[in-house]
Amino acid sequence: MQSFASSFDKPFFCVQEKFMSIDDSTGAGDAVKSADVQPAARRRVTKIEDVAALVGVSASTVSRALARPERVLPETRARILEAVRLTGYTPNPAARTLRAARSMNVLVVLSSPSHGESMVSAFFNELLMAVDLTLSDAGYGVLLGNLYQSAEREERVVNLVAAGQVDGVLLMLSRMPKASGRSLAESGVPMVSVTTPAAPDLPLVAINEEAAAAAVARHLLALGHRRFGYLGGPANHAIEQHRCAGFMATLAEAGISADSVVRYPGDFRVSSGRRAGQAFVADPARPSAVFAISDEMAIGFMKEVRQGGLSVPADLSLVGFDGIPFAEFCEPPLTTVRQPRELIGRGAAELLVALMQGTELAAEQRSVRFEAELWLGGTTAPPRT
Repeated sequence: MQSFASSFDKPFFCVQEKFMSIDDSTGAGDAVKSADVQPAARRRVTKIEDVAALVGVSASTVSRALARPERVLPETRARILEAVRLTGYTPNPAARTLRAARSMNVLVVLSSPSHGESMVSAFFNELLMAVDLTLSDAGYGVLLGNLYQSAEREERVVNLVAAGQVDGVLLMLSRMPKASGRSLAESGVPMVSVTTPAAPDLPLVAINEEAAAAAVARHLLALGHRRFGYLGGPANHAIEQHRCAGFMATLAEAGISADSVVRYPGDFRVSSGRRAGQAFVADPARPSAVFAISDEMAIGFMKEVRQGGLSVPADLSLVGFDGIPFAEFCEPPLTTVRQPRELIGRGAAELLVALMQGTELAAEQRSVRFEAELWLGGTTAPPRT
């Protein structure tokens, strides 16, 4: 596999053999009038985000209205052009020229916690395969960019897209990449968020996270559990926030406060699950049921629990989330929330292809939600009496 390249005439990232290495919002609003922009504001507005805020659309919609006007609704385009005239904003002609040519490549952006256990988690493998197959059938190649929480890599991703080397972006992270004061949204290329929203105005393909986590809580409550543990992710991650909200709200409906739930910090990886499992074993007042918001963390947690001389599910009921293939081969098989990864990957790729081909999405088409399934393995049972 080829490693990081410093110039754009080489592959950027690489992962496995299948992948090469390496916003759209047309929302309506009131028309922009000359009286809305004062002289001071005209001098102050210089960036594409300022024009977007003035009109009430996304930065990528402004960029698209200027570079590919046929892909923006006439009403929205007229409002944007009026705002550009009033503010004196000048687009970068070089960047627009670069974007005019089609590369027939799509960039998939994600961010692993570090260069640790794997380049992509087990959850993303099947999802990425579905993305690759769908885009390949449509004639597109796939570039994979893993940020690894590195500012340098993030800047390369932003530069790659700004240089016009991709026609669209799939974002598998909970924020919009930025570098040197520039946002990836400024590129104007079509983008779709996958599994978690990277920006409020982007199309999103995902599951209903809160409903799935609520199903976990209802299952454990029905078994008779009243003492709970929660193994979560980084506090600022949207998936952590939604799964935690769904789980805690359902417990609250049963009279169990969030303050009574034992919290274990995690980062979705096996290693953080093992650390949480060690803390569980060392706690004499341990809970009888634990919800881990990723299967990888649940698997690491269960390993430490069993090494500590405890039994699953006799001493602990444990539920994971994602439905990765390894979960079924645990002993006992892990009870988990199965996400339809193939459907999510294919749906996100098809939505992006439609955007790249100039399709204007209706409001109801901008959020695609698939159903998740609570799969009962062998890691949950009524608590000891």
